[in-house]
Amino acid sequence: MWSQRYQAINDFEQHLTDRHVTVVKCFLHISRAVQKERLLARLEDPTKYWKYNPGDVDERAYWDSYRQAYSDALHRCSTAAAPWHIIPSDRKWYRNWAVAALLAQTLEAIDRAYPPPALDVEVEKSRVVAS
Repeated sequence: MWSQRYQAINDFEQHLTDRHVTVVKCFLHISRAVQKERLLARLEDPTKYWKYNPGDVDERAYWDSYRQAYSDALHRCSTAAAPWHIIPSDRKWYRNWAVAALLAQTLEAIDRAYPPPALDVEVEKSRVVAS
């Protein structure tokens, strides 16, 4: 079942890149210890209560299974056309810098040329002047 989904993801991303869409995929990796610290911080600060979800604690019991699932998905869906970038995210400043640097590098590499006009510019100038 999952293998079909992985192939559908890869096919979709290939479809995008074939049409000159740049796909940037970032996996924000956080350690189990830091996730625990952040969950506790949400409970210690009344302004962060809204961020806390009791289900997050329940899901932590599946940490190893999630890691395996993420590992499989990252491996199977990282292609030359749309590679995954794993961003260490225990420190927010570093996460933010790494993502910004990746995006800046990606944007600099894009061939930024305006498409050619689909009309005769000189003819249209004459039409505007005459109108």
